[in-house]
Amino acid sequence: MSDHDATSERRATTQQELVRLSVNMNPETAEALKQFAASKHLSYTEAVRRAIAIAKYISDEVGEGRKVQTVDENRKDVRELILI
Repeated sequence: MSDHDATSERRATTQQELVRLSVNMNPETAEALKQFAASKHLSYTEAVRRAIAIAKYISDEVGEGRKVQTVDENRKDVRELILI
């Protein structure tokens, strides 16, 4: 699904106003976005929406004094996410 198709579909199915943005990014970030979108079968627009939602969630959690961690399946390797 292209970004245009996703935008057109959303306009048809919701009453929500959409804001069109233009974003500049370096080639490495653009490639990471492309890989993420492809791996999840998402449009670039939806991949950016999800990335922003994740960033906001993490920021909100840290803002409330919580720690964000990843843990391996055996619960032996715990890594804490530290934001700058």
